[in-house]
Amino acid sequence: MKSAETTDRMRRWLTHLSLAACIAFTASAEYQLARTLGAAPGIAVMLPVAIDAYVVAALRWFRPLDVTLSLGLMSAAQVAAHALDAHVIAVSFRLVVVVSLLVPVALWRTHALARSEGEVTTPETPLTQVPVVTSVAAVPDPLPFAKDDYRGALNTSKVTAALPAATPREVVTEVVTITPAELRKQAVKLNREVVTETNRPVTIDRLRSEFGLSRRDATDLWREITKERS
Repeated sequence: MKSAETTDRMRRWLTHLSLAACIAFTASAEYQLARTLGAAPGIAVMLPVAIDAYVVAALRWFRPLDVTLSLGLMSAAQVAAHALDAHVIAVSFRLVVVVSLLVPVALWRTHALARSEGEVTTPETPLTQVPVVTSVAAVPDPLPFAKDDYRGALNTSKVTAALPAATPREVVTEVVTITPAELRKQAVKLNREVVTETNRPVTIDRLRSEFGLSRRDATDLWREITKERS
């Protein structure tokens, strides 16, 4: 834990030291550049302030574009200042134009960075707590079955089917009991009625619809009642 804290302190110290040293060095050259181009002492100070403030903002919010651009402005001012001081170049209209544009660009990008940071760090509106519903009305299965496995039900005493209540707003589950023998008896009765009406045995789909059976159970029941008829 102490090692991590020591490392963090060292990082902060080094970054602050580097920033202070670089700004002190570049500010002096930028001030001399402004004075060489004819700015009064009080106004010449504004050139390093504008450029270095942009550099600090770019490093603070660390947008790659602005870091590159701010360091580019600082570098351009440094090169121009040292070139003039070494008499490598002379004051010209082009140089005056370039240096004059450094401040507006720094002003624009510094405010753009501050605005973007404000938009990102604006706290969100607290969400209103909504009560959680812990209970809901029972909803019947849209395809209720009298039993999951007809063959397995032959060894049981009762078969249950879930039927929805008639009330539209309140849904309940009503348990209806029917034995395998009763189920077979009703299926035989239904088959006789269908044969009387159509002269054909009841269909598997009709058994499924009437008794809520699976296709396999309806098929087994259909074979029993049609075999008995034949």
